[in-house]
Amino acid sequence: MKGINTALIGCGRIGFMLESDPLRYKPCTHFGGAQSAGISINAACDINTARLRTFQHLAGIPEQHLYTDYNDLITALHPEIVIIATWTDSHVPIGIAAAESGAKVIVCEKPIAPDLKEAQRLIDACERNRTELIINHERRFDHRYRTIRNFIVSGKIGEIKTVHASILTSGYRGKSDIREGGGPLLQDGTHLIDIIRFLFGDITSVSGSFARSGRKSGFEDRAAGWLKAGNNIDIFLEAGGNRHYFHFELDIYGTEGRIVIGNGYEKLFVSKKSTLYKNFRDLKEKPVNLKKGVNCFTREYREVKRFMQRGERSYTSTGQDGYKALEAVHALYLSGFSGKKIDLPVKQDSIDLRKIFTL
Repeated sequence: MKGINTALIGCGRIGFMLESDPLRYKPCTHFGGAQSAGISINAACDINTARLRTFQHLAGIPEQHLYTDYNDLITALHPEIVIIATWTDSHVPIGIAAAESGAKVIVCEKPIAPDLKEAQRLIDACERNRTELIINHERRFDHRYRTIRNFIVSGKIGEIKTVHASILTSGYRGKSDIREGGGPLLQDGTHLIDIIRFLFGDITSVSGSFARSGRKSGFEDRAAGWLKAGNNIDIFLEAGGNRHYFHFELDIYGTEGRIVIGNGYEKLFVSKKSTLYKNFRDLKEKPVNLKKGVNCFTREYREVKRFMQRGERSYTSTGQDGYKALEAVHALYLSGFSGKKIDLPVKQDSIDLRKIFTL
């Protein structure tokens, strides 16, 4: 793979900087994932020259392959693999330019785009140019969530009935720029929405609400929702919330048991004869140890490698998956604004974030 022309556009935290975090399970960035899969990055672009130079020294990028303008990089080098780790509003123009320049694979950060029309433009450009589009919802590639999915499919806790899903953070920290496309429900909650689809199937309807702290306009600090997914599964969701911690968790209830999975932990409970009440059954914890398997970033970039070497197309996290995650988030925003349940899919021009958030 050293002969493959590969470019990293966006040399920030998820691009490469988080590899310096001593507590994270490595690799935890696009650079680390590509490197672990045997893919060499030989070109880089960032508007911040200091970060660009730092990455150059780490990755050994030749001087002539450093750029501060992505158009210049794409025009000069026509990279075959393009990694987009930039701000949300730049994903689509960079992706379209890369696809039209002949890129075979694009790995794009989440969320796919700031709105549905823009997301569709990127998907269409990749389809026209036969470019593989992978959206970095990394939990789809994580062995723990893949094992939990196998538990669900095999009926380990019976038929799934309800799910409590939470991504709790400090709330909104930006300036509510329309080009971002949303607050914590989008920026962090897109991972939660996507893993819900991965585990339980397409989201068919949403009822949502959102709130701001001390503001009457701008993106939300907290969002909550009731979603229907798959075979009429009820999912209760919370995102943001002005918490002094970061918390990601799915609490999954079936007819015969319960699964809890979050960042760094998982628990399995099964139905057993009660020791507390006659003729009742309780949930008893059963030991489960999901040992470390193939790292999610490594698995993601191995898919890239297999496509480049053998033409095996990736179906783990596609552009359409990115679109549907964005659609569900924006539908929750629309529901919170209108006070009505929203059925999916929605029309691409039916959601006006400027109106919803008084931008």
